[in-house]
Amino acid sequence: MASTLVTTVGSASANSYVTLGEAASYFADRVGGESWADVGDVQARALLTACKRLDRLNWLGSRVDSTQRLAWPRYGVQKADGTASTGYGIADYYLTTEIPQQVKDAQCELAFALMAGHTEGADKIKRWKADDVEIEYDSSGASGSFPPEVDQLIGALIGGVRVVRG
Repeated sequence: MASTLVTTVGSASANSYVTLGEAASYFADRVGGESWADVGDVQARALLTACKRLDRLNWLGSRVDSTQRLAWPRYGVQKADGTASTGYGIADYYLTTEIPQQVKDAQCELAFALMAGHTEGADKIKRWKADDVEIEYDSSGASGSFPPEVDQLIGALIGGVRVVRG
């Protein structure tokens, strides 16, 4: 059964920030993007999974409507450049009908990483010592964080403390 992407901003049935067409356009301009080939339903499922994972974050601001399914659009989120073009230091905020391009790009990047085998989850314990409590983690695989490209895209839109490994 084919996965259907619903991208209506603020909808109670939305399940993605980007369409397959938008993702294809994004990858057309990305180095390595040629591997985002038409592989049937996998692309849509990767985008759906990426969107669900992004929606678990502690985004700045608050949802515009309690009935919207996705975390965006949001109210009260200042744009990263901080000021409007008036030059008077007036803060420029995302519209309550707007999904930031960084969120859309992050969804594409995370979907791409998921298709390439990126997995989520905490570091695995490599060695545990009970006396004097010693734990050694195997961080050779995924660390449970997003790929660096995703972290860089959404970092300014996330609230609270967030540890990002370099």
